[in-house]
Amino acid sequence: MKLLIGFLFFSISLHAQVDSTIEIQPVENDEEKSESKDDTIYVIGSKEEAFYTPGSAHFIGEKELKTFDYTDIGRVLDKVPGVYIQEEDGLGLRPNIGLRGAHPHRSKKVSLMEDGILIGPSPYSSPAAYYFPSTSRTSNIEVFKGPSSVQYGPNSIGGAVNMISHQISDTLRNLVDLSTGFMNKFEILSSNTVGKTGYVISASEKNGDLVRQIPGANDLEFVRRDIMGKLSFDLTKNGGVKQKLTAKVSYSEEDSDETYMGSGTFDFANNFYDRYLASIDDNVQWNRTAASLKYEISLLSNLKTTSTAYHHDMTRDWYKFNTLAGLSPTQMAQALNSGNRSVGSLLRGDRDSVGPTEELIFGGNDRDYLSQGLQVINKLSLGEEVFHDITFGVRLHRDRITRNHRLVNAVMESGNLRYLEDSRRLGSQTEDESTALTLFLEDEINVGRLTAKIGTRFESVDMTSDPRNGGESKENSTQVFVPGVGLNFSVTDNVSLLAGVNRGVTMVGPGQSNDIEPEESINYEAGLRIKGAISLEAVGFYSDYSNIKGVCSFSSGCDEADLDTEFNGGAADVYGLESSFNTIVDAGNFSFPVNLNYTFTQAEFKTSFISDNSEWGLGQINPGDPLPYIPRHQVSLGLGMNYKRFSTNMNVLYKDQVADQAVSEGRIFIPSYVVTDLSVSYRYGKESKIYVRADNIFGNDYITSLKPFGLRPGKIRSFTAGLRHVF
Repeated sequence: MKLLIGFLFFSISLHAQVDSTIEIQPVENDEEKSESKDDTIYVIGSKEEAFYTPGSAHFIGEKELKTFDYTDIGRVLDKVPGVYIQEEDGLGLRPNIGLRGAHPHRSKKVSLMEDGILIGPSPYSSPAAYYFPSTSRTSNIEVFKGPSSVQYGPNSIGGAVNMISHQISDTLRNLVDLSTGFMNKFEILSSNTVGKTGYVISASEKNGDLVRQIPGANDLEFVRRDIMGKLSFDLTKNGGVKQKLTAKVSYSEEDSDETYMGSGTFDFANNFYDRYLASIDDNVQWNRTAASLKYEISLLSNLKTTSTAYHHDMTRDWYKFNTLAGLSPTQMAQALNSGNRSVGSLLRGDRDSVGPTEELIFGGNDRDYLSQGLQVINKLSLGEEVFHDITFGVRLHRDRITRNHRLVNAVMESGNLRYLEDSRRLGSQTEDESTALTLFLEDEINVGRLTAKIGTRFESVDMTSDPRNGGESKENSTQVFVPGVGLNFSVTDNVSLLAGVNRGVTMVGPGQSNDIEPEESINYEAGLRIKGAISLEAVGFYSDYSNIKGVCSFSSGCDEADLDTEFNGGAADVYGLESSFNTIVDAGNFSFPVNLNYTFTQAEFKTSFISDNSEWGLGQINPGDPLPYIPRHQVSLGLGMNYKRFSTNMNVLYKDQVADQAVSEGRIFIPSYVVTDLSVSYRYGKESKIYVRADNIFGNDYITSLKPFGLRPGKIRSFTAGLRHVF
């Protein structure tokens, strides 16, 4: 930490002592505009607009995304202040995103969007995000928190992330991106506009070996494929009303030999990246189809209406080791995390199962998801001296999740699994469905140097839960009102102050007990932004939870019978500081970009209660106990050197220790760690380049999680070389 602070002051001193050969240049802004060829829906639009936004907002442009050419979205978002990523597989296949103290697990408390449309498999009925768009189809990313997130639901208690897919080009643009090494990637893209018709089509595949392997077994692998196409028609006639129609379709799929199983402390110490033989059949397969039709019309010069109909289908089947017959998932986790060598030797296949209590239980979690709706957004601009940019609209949404879980027992015999056919049985068989009506209104008022954003969102949701293998159906309805106010005052053209307050809500899901309350908080923020030769931002935040809510899931160590059960956690406090520092030092033909981001977060419970939620731990929680998996300190330092067509960039990420659970009895702190990535590229055309990237270049072995059972490592040291050709 002292080194980073020292580096910050050193950089500032450079600004004060420039001479004829060294010059601090204004930080470059990406040129992406908020109005795209295919009328992509932006929340922020650009780095310039983010500066004036009355609320915390970060815009990651295509140039920044391509600096490292990450395939793991977590590596990208780790560099945004106030964002916490909980690694799961070292590859980013299922990123876990948290904002401002919201638990990152499965991104359940973040609104995830692509082009302004909800992308979660079932965002109301089951908000756990088992799908996330590939970075290969992403051109920009927007992250926003505080009052900026009021418009977007259902669960934006911490904020929202909006992925911007490839946009339609005005002229012919073709791209081929090939890379190999630890992971193989293939990406192609073609886009053009001919007359009033434009298109973009992209396809990508990434594949390779998983980070963790089973000694002596065949390689465990993964493959992820993604295809997307857009077609737009400009329906505007000469002198007529401006109109445009855009159709978008996509297909994504994954087949990977991933597991939830970690390693016991003894086995983990011997080899970080070995997996147990018991997980040899673990495999997840999913596929997702999506289609949307967007119609944009400007009936008046100051009024634009965008209507989008969307339909998403996803099927997922994750076959995996669940636990031992004699242990609950929580007891299984305790056995492994305490270094129980007897359990480890059984899972390794070093000894046979002895008796019914050492039978291995496997589960096939087969799920079907549906998400569809119609969203209408109107943008109205009024006034001259007092300018109003009014956004109002409606969304009618319906989603569903159908669970078809199945269970089977097996025994370990002579280093092999033998399934017990007579033990095959059904697990959870439920269907949850939600229908939501959302109304939102936001007025951004500009008076001289003051910009005020006043917004509100109202949601009315009807939910049903049908236990298809017995039991009574449950119906419940929820109405929420989410207001917010944000202010931005430009002291000068390069200095602005911001402040805001908003209500945060995470709704109760289908089929829950009547005593479960919505998660609610009042969120405050205030800060300073400076742009120019040196860009600075510092935002303090405080979230006062009247009730924090947890959800029991298998990936957090929950029993099959309690899956998706919700729990009240009472009052909690989350407060902290998000800050960033950016500059570019020019010295002749050399330039040195510097990016430093720091987040401080204090997240703790304020009430005493007995927790039955494995996500928090089982037992007594007292005031001051920490919220799990939220680091107190997180630092990202980016250093670059550019010389003519050569570029070198290094990113250093530091994450402080995190508590695995809130309950003090059995609590384990996952140690802090530092990971360093390095990229080198040679640009032989305007957008074409040859690149080499090294992730975790120093080979730091670090732990990311203990859930649902056993220690799980982050990414190993890996190398990738590639060619990106644009023509």
